[in-house]
Amino acid sequence: MCRLPDHEETTMKLRTAALTLAFGGALFASTLARADDRLDRASHHVEEAITQVKLKDTGLVAYHADLALEKAESLQKFQPDAHLAAAIDHLKAAIEEARQNHLAPAGDHVKAADAELKQVAK
Repeated sequence: MCRLPDHEETTMKLRTAALTLAFGGALFASTLARADDRLDRASHHVEEAITQVKLKDTGLVAYHADLALEKAESLQKFQPDAHLAAAIDHLKAAIEEARQNHLAPAGDHVKAADAELKQVAK
């Protein structure tokens, strides 16, 4: 078996360490990007729910609020925030109200969730 000289072996170890650090940094950056994407997607679905309130479609209000809730809860696990927690509570209430065909209260909760998500984005 052929053994590398000590300086070549050290160079290879340093290259391996550099690649490991670079990969770890890229993975960390990708995780942060995913978190930002979840907030954007939650906000998008809240805006869609608000549109459905204007169109008086409680079924789609519940649907979009549920999708926003899924993204918000996922983000809350990754990056806890008091405004995000409040948005999650409002989304849960909006879904419940919309499923009971209570358009006005569902709309109020969706709008409150939107305001809380905007605070998270600051």
